[in-house]
Amino acid sequence: MDNKFSPNKSQQKAIETRGSNILVSAGAGSGKTTVLKTRIVKLIIEGTPVDRFLVVTFTKTAAEEIKTRIRDEIKKQLVDHPNLKPQLDKIDESHIETFDAFALWVVKKYGY
Repeated sequence: MDNKFSPNKSQQKAIETRGSNILVSAGAGSGKTTVLKTRIVKLIIEGTPVDRFLVVTFTKTAAEEIKTRIRDEIKKQLVDHPNLKPQLDKIDESHIETFDAFALWVVKKYGY
């Protein structure tokens, strides 16, 4: 993954934990986005489609940053994992968005 990123014990646990949801909460500049991106890309490599994730943020900027980082990392991983190519096309339609955007999607889809 990131050549410069060396996760600490808590970050590694967040990246590697499987079978349960996780909450990553920490101060600015602590590596939350990198941990999240690393976790998601590892799960995608393991076979989870990108459109099976729900990643909610408070700002559009943060959501776009996460999408960009995931997209960039998948592109890097294509050399070793060419089967990831279809996941690139799904990123823009995935639920990596703001709380408001996700709530609106739920209302539109299930508002009947």
